Amino acid sequence: MTREPGIAAGIRVVEIGSSASVAVAGMVLADADAEVVQIEPPGGSPLREEPAFGMWARGKSSVVADLASAEGLARARALICDADVLLIGLKPASVDRFGLGHASLEAEAPRLVYAALTGFGSQGPWRDIPVYDAVMQARGGRMYELSILFGAKRPAFAAAPVAAHGAAMALLEGVFGALRERERNGGRGQRIETSLAQSLMSYDLYHWAPGEPAPLRTEDTPFLPYSVARTSDGVWVQFAQNGPVLFGDFLRVLALDDEVNYVDAMMPGDPADKRALRDRIQEKVAEASWAVWQERLADERNLSVERFHAPGEALSHPQFEAIGDVVEVPGPAGGTTRQLGPLFDVPAWPLQPRGVAPALDSRGHAGFGPRGGKGESAVSPVTAGDPPGPGLLAGVTVLELGMWIALPFAATQLAELGARVIKLEPLEGDPMRAIGPVSFKIVQGKESIALDLKRPEATEIVHRLVARADAVLHSYRPGVPERLGIDFETLRKINPGLVYLYNGSYGSRGPKSYAPAFHVTGGAIAGGAYAQAGAGCPPPPEVVLSHDEMARVSQRLELSNEANPDFNSAVTAAAAVTMGLYARQKTGRGLALETRMMLSNAMMMGADFIEYEGRPERRELDSELTGFGPLYRLYPAAEGWVFVAAPRQRDFERLCVALDLGSLTSDERFTTAEARESNVQALVAALGDAFAKRSADALESELTAQGVACVRADQGPYPRWLFEQDWAREQGLVVDAPDSLVGPYPRFGAPLSSERPASLRGAFASGTDTRALLAEVGYGAREIEGLLERGVVAEAAADSND
Repeated sequence: MTREPGIAAGIRVVEIGSSASVAVAGMVLADADAEVVQIEPPGGSPLREEPAFGMWARGKSSVVADLASAEGLARARALICDADVLLIGLKPASVDRFGLGHASLEAEAPRLVYAALTGFGSQGPWRDIPVYDAVMQARGGRMYELSILFGAKRPAFAAAPVAAHGAAMALLEGVFGALRERERNGGRGQRIETSLAQSLMSYDLYHWAPGEPAPLRTEDTPFLPYSVARTSDGVWVQFAQNGPVLFGDFLRVLALDDEVNYVDAMMPGDPADKRALRDRIQEKVAEASWAVWQERLADERNLSVERFHAPGEALSHPQFEAIGDVVEVPGPAGGTTRQLGPLFDVPAWPLQPRGVAPALDSRGHAGFGPRGGKGESAVSPVTAGDPPGPGLLAGVTVLELGMWIALPFAATQLAELGARVIKLEPLEGDPMRAIGPVSFKIVQGKESIALDLKRPEATEIVHRLVARADAVLHSYRPGVPERLGIDFETLRKINPGLVYLYNGSYGSRGPKSYAPAFHVTGGAIAGGAYAQAGAGCPPPPEVVLSHDEMARVSQRLELSNEANPDFNSAVTAAAAVTMGLYARQKTGRGLALETRMMLSNAMMMGADFIEYEGRPERRELDSELTGFGPLYRLYPAAEGWVFVAAPRQRDFERLCVALDLGSLTSDERFTTAEARESNVQALVAALGDAFAKRSADALESELTAQGVACVRADQGPYPRWLFEQDWAREQGLVVDAPDSLVGPYPRFGAPLSSERPASLRGAFASGTDTRALLAEVGYGAREIEGLLERGVVAEAAADSND
């Protein structure tokens, strides 16, 4: 492995805690050439038991320090105070007990960027509940939302660890944002914080919007543009044809273009009619094998189809291999691993794995070396000055060229950190706006100009805006930016300091770079849908299915392939942009970056995206979608349902005491993890009987008070609970947009908190700022009228924002 300096060269990072979110954030920093030291307890981090440890810990070193001892704590503090960044994922009570809060470190380490991850925030009644992804997804309503897999009769375990992924990306946004600000303020660090509760806010598309929450989808009403089908050799495939041209080509290939059109497919309609059309599509797909379909579709540029992959299988996907998203890294125990490559593609400063995951205490008592050399100097050369405004990204101007969800929501997150975001929309507006207030999630907090990018006069407008911008984000397929005059090489001549992000589906190169994709594509490739469907779904290829069985499997796969891939892509793109802005601030040079929906979603499922000889089998969600074993699963209570997370020995013992089942801790069937694994059903029965004696509310109240992660899991959606929590408002998770298309409304806050939070705005109509922006870049009043009359640009109707 080469050692060319990377974007984070010279940055020293200390990592504390056993959170996968902290580990992934540290991995990205290590890939970017930061020097990352993970502080582990005696015996090592619990993450060492995970197969993905060889990926999450690559390029890091290890220091063992018992934080409960004076010697261990002193050792940890010495490293922290010599570091640039602390990633800390401990419960707030533990942070207080060890004296590792930001206030206790600030005097000794004024340059330190202190990045904290909690479960429900650092204050309030929920702050010390153990930080597990599924606990947050249970209390946050995701398991309630997935009750559609059971006709809304009971919750379903959420298999995709989206809260953990979102939190990792928020940590990176905060770290790079704070490092950028440190370059500007004379070298002063600050505290930033995110939580799984903040992360989960990103993943609620429908229920938060002004008005009544959307009803759960309980009837089998297939969405035909996202058709699920089975080939003649039993391979289940996912189509993604959401658009009139894409859907038209799909029907043409299936010879069904005289039976249905895109408008009918999109309209609600009679569920029975939708199911009949699904039958026709499935009949056509079942006429040929998967290999034959791949050959037939090879030259179709508007067809998006992928088979459903189990988590980790995409390591052998031709696109992943061709584009470099699979790398070989030595394994911690020897041999070679195949694992995911760097999350961000940065040609000017390539991220790359910098070494093997460390042996325990590999660093010993060695501290960081002397400052200087490659990267950061001890004293910033930047003169201290007043901050440009509230928010980590205050003073940054971002141009957004994208539609629907993934790219626009990435820009939304940047706006929530204080950036000025200008949304460039088609004349008729982003098609997402047709959904009504739901679209507010991807337009709020932005200025909007509507223009026809195919017109040369519009290209000139874009170029004038680019000259004043700091970053450009787009999601067009390869070749389109060049035709529109918005490719990196063109724009960097206008603005050499430009940070330019392509947030693609498959990426800018490789055999699938041309292909369209939507969230269901990411879910099918990365394995999120497969994992959510549970054991036995889809059934093996050799199993013959009746018509009714085909319908049930189709519906289960369709409902399992929900919207989280768009948001996984969005939060990854936002983190990449903040890294790019840090690099530009440090060097004065612009750069191009690329993120890919498929890779972002694979990283979200990263626990399974590593291969090596002797790797344990993948953990599989049970067919009833309750969870992963007796101590990480859903249980019915006397009234309602709860989710309990007690995977470690001390958690198990604490749970047994809280349930008045102390005798189980000495029962030889359950005394060790190995024994419990051999007696799963007996343990489920014993715990189930205890849970069934109390209500879900009582269990949540009584067990969390005793330090057990047990929360109610059958309530939702998320805003219905979060918007009523005083602690959520006090910590900025819920704020009020003072004005918008529909007047004031409550909304989710920013993905992280910092010293100077930005004020968050509401959503306004497409083209609201067309005139003002044109004037800002030098167009006179008569020129603006001419552009409007010729249909080059459009503006919001006079009463659209009333």
